[in-house]
Amino acid sequence: MSLQTLPGDQFLPNTWRLDARDSVDSTNAEAAKRARAGEPAGYAITAREQTAGRGRSGRAWSTGGHDLALSILLRPQLKPAAAAAAGFVAALAVYDLARGVLPASAPLTIKWPNDVLIGDRKLSGILAEAASGTDGYVDWLVLGMGVNLAPQQHDVAPHAIDLETAGGPRLLPEDAAVQLLAHLDHWISQWLVQGFEPIRHAWRERARDLGKPVVARLPNETVEGVALDLAADGALVLRLADGVERRISAGDVFPLAKGS
Repeated sequence: MSLQTLPGDQFLPNTWRLDARDSVDSTNAEAAKRARAGEPAGYAITAREQTAGRGRSGRAWSTGGHDLALSILLRPQLKPAAAAAAGFVAALAVYDLARGVLPASAPLTIKWPNDVLIGDRKLSGILAEAASGTDGYVDWLVLGMGVNLAPQQHDVAPHAIDLETAGGPRLLPEDAAVQLLAHLDHWISQWLVQGFEPIRHAWRERARDLGKPVVARLPNETVEGVALDLAADGALVLRLADGVERRISAGDVFPLAKGS
């Protein structure tokens, strides 16, 4: 195993150190282990197979030998609330990776908060994990991204789609990792230098549901309304039928079915 050093942007990190594995339990778990051991920012790990991959809300994320699993380690000087924007940053990078290889007609969008979709099918999964230091700032941040590159697991994930099925080329996971790191460079630089506003603006341009009626399935209730905006803290703002605005900070959001 060797780490390949790749050029980075002028901001954090200055280089990416890409650790390419055949198999690992979880790229996020390995990056977190490295973080706790003092690994500097810029470490990136990709693996052909994850035996214990994880997605949001504790869901399993299975990665076959032809898909991309990539986790990166950052050490931003941010409070935990500000670091929570990392998922939006990752979604923009995955979106741009897909946009660069898919036909212009591909219906590529982002579903709040950070699911990249082609039509109504999910292309990727994103998981951010962080630990705070004693000073109240984030000590380390691991950002994991799984992207479906080739058709192979639609029988177990019927709502998934991959880049090849959507009209893109067959990408090798290692090549896709290098491309995704380049897009991450751009958006991480925007975020760390200018704050969340440029991320928020770009996310709005790519959002599936803004201006449309949606249903938000929350832990203890279901809410219907029109998706108005992405708030400055990443919450989705809905306008309910009575005109009241409701902020959604956690939950699943779907288009409201016609006639419902």
